[in-house]
Formats: sequence, C-alpha cells, structure tokens
Amino acid sequence: MLPLTECIGKVIEWWRDPQIYNAAVKIYALLPPLFTPTLFWVDAPYGRFAGSLFFDWSLSGKWAWSIMEGVSPVIYTLSMLLVAPQQVDQWQPSQVLLYGLWMIHYINRAIIHPLRAPSMAPIHTIAFISAVLINILNGYTNGVWNARHSFSLSTPNVALGLGLWVTGFSINVYHDSILFNLRRTKKKNKETNQPQQRYFIPKGGLFDYVSCPNYLGEVVEWTGFAILTSGSYPALAFAATTFGNLVPRGKRAHAWYQNQFKKEYPSSRKAIVPYIF
Repeated sequence: MLPLTECIGKVIEWWRDPQIYNAAVKIYALLPPLFTPTLFWVDAPYGRFAGSLFFDWSLSGKWAWSIMEGVSPVIYTLSMLLVAPQQVDQWQPSQVLLYGLWMIHYINRAIIHPLRAPSMAPIHTIAFISAVLINILNGYTNGVWNARHSFSLSTPNVALGLGLWVTGFSINVYHDSILFNLRRTKKKNKETNQPQQRYFIPKGGLFDYVSCPNYLGEVVEWTGFAILTSGSYPALAFAATTFGNLVPRGKRAHAWYQNQFKKEYPSSRKAIVPYIF
C-alpha cells in the first residue's frame, strides 16, 4: 500500500497529465448527444419530477443540491491550483475573470440558492450521483483549461460573452426569486389554514412569455461563457450539456404546466424561448 504522500503525488500527476485531460474532454463532449434524446422522453428525477421513477431512493433536497453543486467549484479550484504554472497572485486577468464568474455562479447555486429557497423537493439518488459525476468532469476540464490558457480582455467576443453571462445569470436569479415567493405563499397558506393549493402558475418577468425562464437564463449564461473563452472545448461542452439537459426538461415542464392547469394556463406561453419554442 502506497504511503499517503505518494498517493497524493500520484493524484497530482494524473491531474496534470495531458492525456487524461484530453480523454476527459472527449468524454464530456460525447455526453450531450448521448443523453439529450433520452431527456425528451424521461424526466430527470428532481424538482417537480422527483417521484418520477418506480423506486424512491431520494435524498434531502437542500443538502443533496448543495453537495452536488458544490463539487464543481471545488474541483475547478483544485485544477487551477495544481495545474497553473504560476502562483495565484500571478494569474492573468482573463484567468481571474473566468475563475470569478465560475465562483459567482456556483456560490449562488450551492450556498445562496438553497438558503433562499423556502423548500426544495427531494432529489433521487440517481440524479444526485449523475450530477456529481458531471460536475467533477465539468470543474476539472474547465479548470485545467483556464489554468493553461490566458487571453486579452479587449476583444469583442469578451464583451459579448460577458454581457450574455451577466444577462443569463440575472435572468436565473430573478426568476428563481419568483418561484421562491410562490413556495412562501404555499407555506403561509398551510400555516394559516387557508385553502390549500399545491401548485401555482408563475407570473411576472419572462414567466409571462415562457414556462421556464430560469432554464433560458442558464443556457444564455453558459453560451456567453463559451463565447468569452473564444470557444474552448470544455466551455463548449458545458454550454452543450446545459442546453441538452435544460431544453428537453423545459419542454416537459411546459407540458406538465399545461396538463396541471388545463385551460387556466396561458396558451401564448412557450417552453423556454419567447414566441419561438
């Protein structure tokens, strides 16, 4: 059995190995075309679809969410520290920018989001494990790429990409707030013995045009990130994975709303993209 220091050394050696990194990028690039068609027919078991599988191995929603979302920034940070050829105080401005955007997103997702949410549905063990594995791959490939690359911030694609990222992030946070307020209304009605209503039709902002504006925001956000990097392979894989996961889920969520509320649900609403899809 190898001593602890040797084990750590081997892990660092593998982490820095270009062949392992290239294999990870290829695997990541293959994921969207493999799982996207399935998600048009099968609901990933979390959120409103938490009980969609025939067996229930669910975990606490808030704790599972925090752990699976928290994996990515940890792996990204380790990748930067283990692979970057210079010290943290010598990172280039582009490296600082990408790292900062990554941390802002995932601190919100892993810590702020579950703290703000009045409640979160249980997350099935399969969804939890899948998310952890994808976030390991995601944090590793994007973190290593950022550690090995830098670029000028004075190019048009950086301005466009950053603008899209900020827009997508803002859309996501704002519409999450609307959903949280609906959950608070439900909780208040329960506490005051008001007539119970299990689900509500979200209204306001882009909810007046689409069923899942928070999904639209996330797709815009990571498309902007990929543009900002001038199309790095890991960032493109992340954007494709986000699209491939959330677009089918948005379509099925839209159908769920229509089925749940029947004629009450606005017929003009689309699934994710206003007036189009």
